[in-house]
Amino acid sequence: MFTVEAPQITAPPAAGLRDRAVDASALAYVHIDRSGAIRDWNPAAERLFGWTREEIIGRRLADTIIPASLRSAHHAGFARRLVGGDSGGLGHPIEVPAVHRDGSELRISMTVDALDDDGFFAFITDRTDGHRAQQELQRSNTLITAILQHTTAMISAKDLDGRYLFVNGEYERIFQVTAADMVGRAEADLVSASVAAVGRGHDREVAASGTAKTVLEEVPFGDEIRQYVVTRVPLTDPDGSVYGVCTIAIDDTQRRRSQDAIAAGEKRFWNTVNNAPGMLYQFRMEPTGEASFTFVSDGCRDIYQLEPEQIVESAAALLDSIAPEDQEGFTTSVLASAQTLQPWDWRGSVIRRDGSRRWLYGASRPHREPGGATVWDGMLLDRTHERNTELDLEAVRGDLADLVERLAVLSVSAPAGPEPVPALSALVTGTDRETLSDLWRAALRGERADGVLAGLDGRLMVRLRPRGRDEIAISCFRVGRPALGNGGPA
Repeated sequence: MFTVEAPQITAPPAAGLRDRAVDASALAYVHIDRSGAIRDWNPAAERLFGWTREEIIGRRLADTIIPASLRSAHHAGFARRLVGGDSGGLGHPIEVPAVHRDGSELRISMTVDALDDDGFFAFITDRTDGHRAQQELQRSNTLITAILQHTTAMISAKDLDGRYLFVNGEYERIFQVTAADMVGRAEADLVSASVAAVGRGHDREVAASGTAKTVLEEVPFGDEIRQYVVTRVPLTDPDGSVYGVCTIAIDDTQRRRSQDAIAAGEKRFWNTVNNAPGMLYQFRMEPTGEASFTFVSDGCRDIYQLEPEQIVESAAALLDSIAPEDQEGFTTSVLASAQTLQPWDWRGSVIRRDGSRRWLYGASRPHREPGGATVWDGMLLDRTHERNTELDLEAVRGDLADLVERLAVLSVSAPAGPEPVPALSALVTGTDRETLSDLWRAALRGERADGVLAGLDGRLMVRLRPRGRDEIAISCFRVGRPALGNGGPA
């Protein structure tokens, strides 16, 4: 008689599978016993801390990866867990400093859990680079804030409707206001309607052209009129669209009242003009068509390989260097600007004395003199090296974007889902939730959507910008004060 034994079913080697999974993990794994000695150490831990498994097993954790300055605190905390059963922090990631075998500092995120009588284990990730980047960003923000708040220039930012987004410390001091109170208000709330209208006109011009502009503006303070050199710079989104204007105003009153200051200012002016990239000039055309340059800056040497005196003596020295294929376009643009008094804008190339070609961009604004002559004041820029200029402009736009980022109630990019993201919806009261949904649907259609909605803490300006088909950039700014009491004005 034969008997057949049933096959024996054995449990899978769970411990072996676990060990292989731990060794394959990209996370550093550390196991310590209840005396604080290291009992397990995977390859990821070797890479992170520089100790091999053979070297580390049996060493005390506190003497190996804990910074010397924190070892006393580590011992105290470890003792509390052993004696009192303190489970605070177990199972939750915490970020702490650590030390590499070579003595360099690390920043790690560590999730610790208990192994009952076998001690504790932890999975660890390296946060050193992110921590350093955060520190660098904080230093950059501190530097920008220090510059903005301690400069003697008045600096402000406004949206396209002329409502303030930001004012700096000097602005607060001059007008005796607070930055918080100015957000959402207009320039007409501080100065006379006529003065505000001039500033508003310049803001619109800069926003429409997308280029910076510097003018002299007069502002009355009681019985005194003060002169300010005001530079306006367009604020742009990453896609290049203009959403506001930054204004930098420098009080020039004393310089203009003092002859010595005027002389010093003139010297600074000429230094600025002659060291500015490109060539500044004044070009004059008589009613007879005769053309001449009444002024050119030293930048002509780099662009044309000509001295300023040569160009002022004979305009032909410069005009004859225009490339043959660009001469007709140059002449046509000058005559059209003279006839319409519209700004002159030209792109073309010149052939210099050594045969090299330079690509230029010229821009100027004409005016008519009483005798009928047309005079242009403008600038020629060497586009051959414009990449350097683009890098400078990108840095400025970053600083300004960072500034706006820190002013925003909410500034994120979110997936283009069918409904507004919860972080945005949470800022808007129920009465305006449908309006928010309309704005969101417009952004889903690829449209730029803006609106002022009722928020939980006051009025909010909501700006939605599509980023392709799958992402929407969200920015919210507080443009009104919170409600006062029940049903108070926002």
